[in-house]
Amino acid sequence: MVTVVASLAYVSFRQRSVLTDQLDAQLEVVADNAERSAERLPGAFIASPQPRPDEPLLTGELYVALISGGEPQVLARPVSEPDLVPDLEGVDLAQAAETREPFSADALESDTRARVMVVDVGPGNVVFAISTRAVDDAQDQLLITAAIVLGVVLAALAAAFWSVDRLGIRPIESVTKAAEDVAAGRSDHRVEHPPVATEAGRLGLAFNTMLDARQALEVRQRRFVADASHELRTPLTTLRGYAALHASGRLSDSETDDAMQRIHSESKRMEALVEDLLTLASLDEDRPLEYSNIDLSQLLADVAADASAIEPERPIDVSAIDDGVQIAADRHQLTQALTTIVNNALRHTPTTAKLTLGCTSDEATVCIQIADEGPGIAPEHLGHLFERFYRADPGRERSAGGSGLGLSIAQAIVTAHHGQIDARSSVGQGTTITIDLPRNR
Repeated sequence: MVTVVASLAYVSFRQRSVLTDQLDAQLEVVADNAERSAERLPGAFIASPQPRPDEPLLTGELYVALISGGEPQVLARPVSEPDLVPDLEGVDLAQAAETREPFSADALESDTRARVMVVDVGPGNVVFAISTRAVDDAQDQLLITAAIVLGVVLAALAAAFWSVDRLGIRPIESVTKAAEDVAAGRSDHRVEHPPVATEAGRLGLAFNTMLDARQALEVRQRRFVADASHELRTPLTTLRGYAALHASGRLSDSETDDAMQRIHSESKRMEALVEDLLTLASLDEDRPLEYSNIDLSQLLADVAADASAIEPERPIDVSAIDDGVQIAADRHQLTQALTTIVNNALRHTPTTAKLTLGCTSDEATVCIQIADEGPGIAPEHLGHLFERFYRADPGRERSAGGSGLGLSIAQAIVTAHHGQIDARSSVGQGTTITIDLPRNR
């Protein structure tokens, strides 16, 4: 702002200087003409107040007066300002005539000023004056224009500062305050951000999204810990109960054998649960996969063969598997995911329900489908199928239904391979699990 004001002041000064120099140049011209006229005609300026029409000194915008000992004899008046009379009181005319330097003087009975030059013409001094009203008017116009420009600049700057403050500084301060609140433990704080068309708006939206994701993750973690604790509590309670009975001596020999079998069963179930939890923890840590080229068609055929060994009476169709489909994947984890899905279908469908394994591929993607003709899944359960510890039938016994981690592990494995897994089902129409994987990592 200081630079703008200084620039306007300099322009104003330069304009006045240039216009004043132009007036002085006009005075120089008429002064030279006056001197030449006085030299050629020594009595040229001893005349009546009304000059001759052909007199070259009587120009339209000049005040011309002859001063020879008495009152000034006016030879010409400006057409636009006939009342212009320079105030020469206190001016040394002889000195001014000798130097022939233009100077400024106030105008008598007028609100303007004049530039004045004095010329010695022998019988006296001729005073030439020209009004500075044109210079003053130009100066005023410049100042008005500068004031308007300055006002516009100030308004633009104010709008810019307001915009920067509203769309930039205040949202960033809000994000900073929210970050401090979150660091202090108040994770429910959110940022009021401007429209997302601005950088600050996108920052606020991203920050809120991050907080929402973090809060959702914390909720899932708390629920996961609670579910894991609940799942582990049951076998531990069983183990502790039988141990207490054995220690009290209240078990007979036959009851002891039964207790040992129950302890062994619960221990195996708890071991499987812990293994599943460790697998999920490993997948959550994004540990690097051990990629290798896998013949997916052969892998699916092996999974189908294992399923036939578990339930020989179940019809299993592998005719939809394309031969020789190659994929880059972690063999152990991919096998675990496919086996988990197949075993889940075996566990929750009758042995008469047909199981179909299919595989198709193109240049970039491999699509795996595992479908059963079982009772299907109700719509209210389908969206939660891949959640950890989720059971479509909460009343189902854990010994028969598993821990509810199998499909979560399968989803985590597919996600680690940069793929997608989806489930489609209708009650009475069976269930289809679809896995899309990139052929190359």
